[in-house]
Amino acid sequence: VTLQRRLAILLLITVPLIWLVATGVAVYVAHHEVDELYDTQMSQFARQLLIVNMGERGDEELSALPKTKKLIRDGDRGEMEDDGVGVAVWNERGELLLSDGKGRRFTWDAGRRGFYSVTGGHGDDEWRLFYLPAPDGSRLVAVGQRQALRHEVVWKVIEAQLLPWLLGLPVLLLLIFWAVRRGLSPLDRLAGELGARDPLDRSPVSEAVPGEVLPMVRALNALFGRIAETVEHERRFTADAAHELRTPLAALKVQAEVMSLMPDEAGRRRALGQLQLGIDRATRLVEQLLALSRLDPLQELAAKEPVDWRLAARDALADVAMLAEEKHISPQLEDSQPAQPVLPLRGDATLLTLLLRNLLDNAVRYSPPGAELTLRLEADAVSVLDRGPGIETQWLEQVRERFFRPPGQDVPGSGLGLSIVDRIAELHGLALTLENRPEGGLAARLARR
Repeated sequence: VTLQRRLAILLLITVPLIWLVATGVAVYVAHHEVDELYDTQMSQFARQLLIVNMGERGDEELSALPKTKKLIRDGDRGEMEDDGVGVAVWNERGELLLSDGKGRRFTWDAGRRGFYSVTGGHGDDEWRLFYLPAPDGSRLVAVGQRQALRHEVVWKVIEAQLLPWLLGLPVLLLLIFWAVRRGLSPLDRLAGELGARDPLDRSPVSEAVPGEVLPMVRALNALFGRIAETVEHERRFTADAAHELRTPLAALKVQAEVMSLMPDEAGRRRALGQLQLGIDRATRLVEQLLALSRLDPLQELAAKEPVDWRLAARDALADVAMLAEEKHISPQLEDSQPAQPVLPLRGDATLLTLLLRNLLDNAVRYSPPGAELTLRLEADAVSVLDRGPGIETQWLEQVRERFFRPPGQDVPGSGLGLSIVDRIAELHGLALTLENRPEGGLAARLARR
């Protein structure tokens, strides 16, 4: 069910329902007010009859008055109805002293006091009677009125108030339906615009929508921007990966051809060694590309857990142990404040281990054989210190870029290690600082942003 239809149905049901409830309340209030008015009049009329001097005449002496319309003859009758009221006055013995209208049919009961509603004995109509005795008990007055008169007054009042609303209700419902359609028309236009939109279109959607929908449209515009940026990253990554993989694959092919042409066993073994080195380089490049493809789409970490930096450091050192042994390097773990937490943060321990492994791997590869290499854990920072050639000052920032390698490098690599480190650090709220050490070598330091 569409939002437009749901709103229309809701309003088309609730508006008549509210109108019916309002009508019921109006009927109840009108009944109460009419009863209060007529009951007051009846009680006042009964009091007046008690003080009228009628003498002491029995029922046989009473003469019935003709109806009022006969008495006034051609006078203005107004809107009166003689059959709707009646009065009766009895003495203490129950003898009728005075009656008018339907009063002769009223029942004398010396014990009655106040208002009664009765049916039967006075025709088929329901009557409301008020009995009022004299203080000395010498008389009993009864004033009656047909309930139908009161009901008629109530409905006349209700009709006068609610008939215009009843006649205007269909028009009101039509206006509501029209207003709902018109109010939701911007959403229809938005749906049409989104349906015809090119998947790679990063231009913002028009914000000419109701205020309630504006946050959603702005969120969509932000989402389109992020999607376009992600797609652009993927395109660039694919192009860079294809370019970087082309070179090692071509080299592997050449080395395989050279090995096949070698006439002696020693030459083939030498070519096979070169082929294995090329395979290792290609494997490392693919691993780095896969790591980068995993990190690129992340806006934030999916899950964060307390990080044990000492455990991550030991795992990273174990990962580079074989390469370090080949170059006769013994990396040292220096924990300057063992009693204090190191960078107390929550994150992904696997990614942080990869970060440290890349830093250590770079340090081992670029350090001369037998050089010192230290992984230092401090209360507010983690550092990797080597004794390699360092990086020229002009390239210190640019080395973070993907596939960038400073000129004159003779150590094989992909140019992705530091970009991966920088991305993992960013996801954990850390900043990577690279600086050349005065005593020689490079210091890579991680600290809070």
